[in-house]
Amino acid sequence: MRNNKLIIPIAFCFFMVATVSAQVIDIKHKQRNPKYVKDFYKHHLILRAFECTKFNNFKLIDESDKLVYKPNRHNDLGLGFNYRALSLNLEFNIPVTEKSSKIYGVTHTFDLQTYIYIDKFLIDLYSQFYRGYYLSNTEEALTGNPTSRVLVRPDMKTVDLSLNVQYVLNDRHFSFNAPFFQNEIQKKSAGSPLIGAGVYYMHGKTDSSFIPTHINYINFFQDHLFNRFNYLSIGVNLGYAYTCVIKKQFFITGALSGGPGIGYSTINNTQSTYKNDRLGIAWNATAKFAAGWSNDKYFAGVTYIRLIVQSNSAVADTKQQTNAGNFMFTVADRFKLRRSLIPKSGIIRME
Repeated sequence: MRNNKLIIPIAFCFFMVATVSAQVIDIKHKQRNPKYVKDFYKHHLILRAFECTKFNNFKLIDESDKLVYKPNRHNDLGLGFNYRALSLNLEFNIPVTEKSSKIYGVTHTFDLQTYIYIDKFLIDLYSQFYRGYYLSNTEEALTGNPTSRVLVRPDMKTVDLSLNVQYVLNDRHFSFNAPFFQNEIQKKSAGSPLIGAGVYYMHGKTDSSFIPTHINYINFFQDHLFNRFNYLSIGVNLGYAYTCVIKKQFFITGALSGGPGIGYSTINNTQSTYKNDRLGIAWNATAKFAAGWSNDKYFAGVTYIRLIVQSNSAVADTKQQTNAGNFMFTVADRFKLRRSLIPKSGIIRME
């Protein structure tokens, strides 16, 4: 009788495996107008090497006064590839590119930024975990600090999770893949309107207050001392992207979008009973830039992506702002393949 209890779950598992095995998941690549975009999707393997700098800064703003906290970041070297719908980058940090840890402290990070460009959709995903910041405007914000010293906050931790999805109206003539993934080439100048929406979340905590006691600003954040904050905002955005092609091989791409949203913020001090929350207006903006040279075989260029989210704070008439993104220099080589690297039989088929 005891063994009979396993019959139903085992049978269910067999049914699910049989169902998945009997189906083929098609990942189809939409063809663009060949007069505007040249496609290297099906028959080429794109290999690239790059140098990348990622960042995540945040600000506490009270009218014209502000505290600007930045991590002590380093540059990364990396290798990556594209093949059909598959894309992978591996990065290795370069510690010597950090600012002096004696002045700016040490930052520990887990920074996963994922950008997916599929036909009409742009999907930007940020998963950033940082520990260790310094106050970049120490001289202006604090009193009693020698101008040569920077306030270092090794106890400061943040978690930034953001998802931004945009719809490209003119994907037949305009390619985001060309400058950012190198598996297409923009042959003629073209642009496209963008429509999107996003969800943005940030959590911060520290052992002591985010606002130093010897601050130079009067009544900053109404003198609230808090060691934890959270904010969540949901917003929409509109924008436009355009690529200018010069002499068939040089390109400049720019995209800018932004819009309003609703933000909910909380602050509290875990060492006391103080807690405050507030609902208000939020704003988001995304900027993307790329420039370089590309022919049928090689690619060399720079790319820059920045997401800015500004939301109300839990204190009246104050704001919180985060900046996330990266700057990258890339060289790539396109190898034409004689045969597909993915077998035609199987659960997933890429065309």
